[in-house]
Amino acid sequence: MARQNTSGHTSKIIYIVTRIWAAAGRYRFGRAAAVVVALYLSAVAVAAVLAVVSGDPSALSSATMTTTWVLLYAHHGQEGWLGPLLIGICGLNAWMLWQVLRGPALPRTEGLTPGVVWLRRLLYAGVAGDLVVWELVEELSDAVEDVGSLLLWAVTVVLLTRVVGGVSARFRVVALVLGLTGVLAPAPLLLLGDPDLSMISFLGLASCGWTVMILIGQRRDGRWSNATIEVGRIALVVLLASPLRTLALQSESLLLNGLGIVIGTLGMLSTVWLARTAHELAGPGGTPAAETTASPATGRGRLRFVAVALVLPLIAVGAEEGAQLSFTGADEDCFERIGSYADTRPRDRQQAFLCLARGGTPTGTPMFPEDLPDQRILVHGRKLCAAPGAEERQALLRRAGGSADAAELSDALEFLCPDVITRQRAEEAREQARREREQQREWAAWKAEANARCTDPWPRVRAGRQGTAAYLLFEGGGYAVFDDRDHTEGASGDIFKAIDEGFIDAVGSSAAITTGGENAPMCLTVKAFGAAPPLRLNGWDRVVEVGIASRTGRLVVPPYPEGGDSGAIRPLPNLAVDGPGRYRMRVYARSFEWDEDDPDAPVEEHLIVVYPGRSTEKIVHRPWR
Repeated sequence: MARQNTSGHTSKIIYIVTRIWAAAGRYRFGRAAAVVVALYLSAVAVAAVLAVVSGDPSALSSATMTTTWVLLYAHHGQEGWLGPLLIGICGLNAWMLWQVLRGPALPRTEGLTPGVVWLRRLLYAGVAGDLVVWELVEELSDAVEDVGSLLLWAVTVVLLTRVVGGVSARFRVVALVLGLTGVLAPAPLLLLGDPDLSMISFLGLASCGWTVMILIGQRRDGRWSNATIEVGRIALVVLLASPLRTLALQSESLLLNGLGIVIGTLGMLSTVWLARTAHELAGPGGTPAAETTASPATGRGRLRFVAVALVLPLIAVGAEEGAQLSFTGADEDCFERIGSYADTRPRDRQQAFLCLARGGTPTGTPMFPEDLPDQRILVHGRKLCAAPGAEERQALLRRAGGSADAAELSDALEFLCPDVITRQRAEEAREQARREREQQREWAAWKAEANARCTDPWPRVRAGRQGTAAYLLFEGGGYAVFDDRDHTEGASGDIFKAIDEGFIDAVGSSAAITTGGENAPMCLTVKAFGAAPPLRLNGWDRVVEVGIASRTGRLVVPPYPEGGDSGAIRPLPNLAVDGPGRYRMRVYARSFEWDEDDPDAPVEEHLIVVYPGRSTEKIVHRPWR
C-alpha cells in the first residue's frame, strides 16, 4: 500500500511538472525562466529546512534578496511569524523573476518601427540594470553608474512617451515635460554636494506624474494587458509609500516592521512593470479605446487612481518628517563606511552626517537624542550650520537635547555644510595661532623677569664657564647635574637617596641635589674652573662637595622643558672644562624669607662650582643650620 501511495505521488509530481513545462513553452525563453525560478525555489526550500533545523531564520536572509529582516530579528528576536513572512517574500520573488525573465506571450510581430525596437532594448537594459548591472558598475565607478542610469532613463522616457498610442499631442507634451523634469532636474542639485532633499523629493513627484500619464496611455493604446497596467499602478503606489517603509522598519511594532519588509520587497514591481511593458510592446498595436464607449465605472476608476496618485505623495511627504533614513546609527556598519568629506559621494554626505549625529560621544551619549527622527536632526543640523560661532552651536545643541564637543560637532557638520565648517576651522586656526603667539610673548616676558631676579652670587670670581638662570622646580623639588650623553646603567644619582642623606647623592656621572622648595622657581648659578676656587662659606646655609665623572666630556644642568616638568629657563654651559675625566663638584645652598610685598621673588638660591679632581670623597663643608 505504501509503495502504491508513493507511486501515486510521484505520478502527480511528474504530471504537474509536465504541465508547467508545457505552459512555459508558450513563452519566449519561458522554459529557461522556469528553470531559473525552479532553481531559486529549490534554494529557498534548502534555506527553509536549515532555518527549521537551526532555529535561526538568518538562513533565509540571502534567499529573500533583502537584509531588512536583520533589523527585525535584532529588535524582537526569533518571532514565530518571521519565518513564514520570509518564505512568502521568497514566493513573491519567484513570481517576479518569472515575470521578468520570460519573453513576450505573443510571437514577435514583423515590421516593428525603429522607435519600438530601440525602446524594447532600452527597457530590457533598464531591467538588467535594476537587477544586477548598476550594482556591478557602481563598484567600478560611481560617476559612470550615475551618468549611465541617467542617460538610459532619460532616453527611455522620451521613446516610451512617443510610442504610447491613443493620446493627444498635448498629452504627450505634458507627459514628456513631467518625465524629463523628474529625471534630469534633480541631477544638478545632487552634484552641488549639499542638495536640498525637500526640493529633490518635490521634483521626483514629476516622475510620478509621468508614470500616471503613461499608465493612462497604456490603457488607451490597447497593446498592454490589464495585468501589466495593474502591476504599474501597484508599483507606483509602492514607490510613493517608500517613506512609510523606513518609518515602519524603525517602529517598535512587529506589525509595522513586517509592513516595512513587504513594502521593500514590492519595490521590485517597478522592474516587473518595465519588463512586462517591453514584453507586450512586441505585440500587435491595439485599437485606441473610444471615449464614447468607456463605461462610467471605468471613468470613475481612472479618476480614483489619479486622485490616489496625487494625494498619496502628500501623505508620504508628511510621514517622512518622522522617517528614519537607512544610513544612520541604527546601521552598525555606517561608521566603517564613512571616510573623509572629499572621499564621500555628494549623495551620501547627508547620510554620513546622520550616522555621526546618531553615534556615541566620549561621554557615552549620542550627539542627539535617540528618539529624535532623522528629519528633525537634519533641521537642527542646518540651524547649527547657520549659528555664528561655536558657543552658539553648543547652546543650540543643548536646547535640542544633545551634547558633543566642538571637534565632534564640526566633524559631523562638515558633511552638511562644508563651506561653513571650513571657514570656522580657518578662523579657529587663526585664533589658535594668535593665542600661541600671545602665550609665547607672555612666556618670554615671564622668563625674562624670572631670570632678571637671579644674579651671580660671586660676581668678582670669574670662571672659565659660568651662567645664572631661574630654575623651575617640579612637584617634590630637586634637580640633577649629569653627563647627558652617558647612558651607562647605574651611572645616575637617586633623588630619594639624596633626601635620605640630607642633600646630595652622586653616582658615576650623575648627581641628584635636593631643594627646600617645589613648584616654584629658584635661582641657580654654575661656575666651572680649571682648579679649585676659594671655599667662601659665608652667607650659605649648606655647602657639600662630592666627586663626579664625565665619560663623554659633558656635565650639564637640564634646560626647561627637556628636563620634564623642571629645568633652567636659560641655557647654562657645559661644566666639564677639561673634557672626559673626574671632577669635584661643590654645591652651595641658601634660603630667603618670603616677601609679602614681592610674592614672586625666589626664596632659594644654589651655586654649583665644578673643577677637575680625582677624589670621590664626600665632604660636608657646612651642614644644614
